[in-house]
Amino acid sequence: MEEQLISKIELLKVANISYGTLYRWKRLGLIPEAWFIHKATEIGQATYLPREKVLARIERIQELKNELTVEQMQELFSANVKSFKIPLKDFRELDLVSKIAITAFTSIFPLKEYLDFNDVFSMYVVDHLMKLSGFYLEDAKQVLRLLCKYLSKETSKDYQLLLLRKMGVPMTVLVKGDEEILLEDNTEIVACANLVEFESALKNRLIA
Repeated sequence: MEEQLISKIELLKVANISYGTLYRWKRLGLIPEAWFIHKATEIGQATYLPREKVLARIERIQELKNELTVEQMQELFSANVKSFKIPLKDFRELDLVSKIAITAFTSIFPLKEYLDFNDVFSMYVVDHLMKLSGFYLEDAKQVLRLLCKYLSKETSKDYQLLLLRKMGVPMTVLVKGDEEILLEDNTEIVACANLVEFESALKNRLIA
């Protein structure tokens, strides 16, 4: 199905932004240059953009501009988030994860005032697993400890995260890629997460 386009002129009206604002965001890299498509018309040349993508991006920029600096937004909207930093107090206001996920994180790292991408990612994973699997605060802390320990060393998130429980005792493991894991009898898989999929979902949440 062909992607629906919107003309630059119509976009400015629909999004209620000025020409200067649109091109400033383009210059800063907040709106990708590749989205500006030039087409010949009967009266010359016009500029079009992918309708759904650009409207969603503009909405997200407007939501974030009072919470993040331009540099932080540039980092989020780029493919590279290695140097991303956000104050914990600002992250709370984004309402990206539940209060209990933040509580679990701050109980482990009480002195941390700035979060990097892996900190945010770890809370995002834990928050979703708590909602889907119903595991508890102590389970969340265990998952956070494991993720924060290993993600700081690994460049890839090509892992399956498993929260296991045997005879009431929880254990968290990371399995590389899609490798098979064999479990002892009476071992229950409480929660499972493909970290690559969660990373993609988080980036989409942040920059959609």
